[in-house]
Amino acid sequence: MTSNSESLFKESWMMILMYATAIILIFTLTFHILLHSPLTGKAFEATLNFSYARANLIYYRLLFALVLYAAVIHGMSGLRAVLLEWMHPRRSWIVTFPVAVLLALLLAVGTLTLILV
Repeated sequence: MTSNSESLFKESWMMILMYATAIILIFTLTFHILLHSPLTGKAFEATLNFSYARANLIYYRLLFALVLYAAVIHGMSGLRAVLLEWMHPRRSWIVTFPVAVLLALLLAVGTLTLILV
């Protein structure tokens, strides 16, 4: 394969990743928003209470981890795509490496936060 077709193949996988994380976010964020809706039987102000939020973070830890990972991966993939379009670097690693470092940092901080709660 030529480098151009390899690049297109790589970018098609990035788009599949974007679509997959977007679908995950549609469902998980809908559930997250429902946690603050009147359907819970609590007033909206009560759902903003620290103890209520902490209890939700503990009880729905896996859901919030899924939200964290999907949102960070989706956001960093989008940032990478925008930077590649804007900068047009000759070597894509110039953009990909700093974005990957930022992705790892955000996932580490978010995971640590979920563990320590």
